[in-house]
Amino acid sequence: MAQINSTIFTIGTALNRAKEADVPVDILLGGQWLTGMVNAMDGHGIVLRSANDELSIIRMGSIDAVRVRNAAAFDGTPQVEAHRHEDPTTAREAHPMPAAPADR
Repeated sequence: MAQINSTIFTIGTALNRAKEADVPVDILLGGQWLTGMVNAMDGHGIVLRSANDELSIIRMGSIDAVRVRNAAAFDGTPQVEAHRHEDPTTAREAHPMPAAPADR
């Protein structure tokens, strides 16, 4: 069976890459675009720092879209791979079976 690798792009992935590359983003939140630098993030939300040094704390689930201002900065960034389907015969080392009872 052939292995299939793919990349899953999510809002979190885009924000994380923008933070690592230190590039500004636009975040669509309830019909309004907010612009800034990703200052911090965890699995629940992000801190966005605007050009005038204001901070916005945004829930990840509230974000409708992310626009990255400098997409070229993503070049060479490692991709996040989806779950790979591995050949079970080569994926793991064999584990020894316990010895059978002597009275069998």
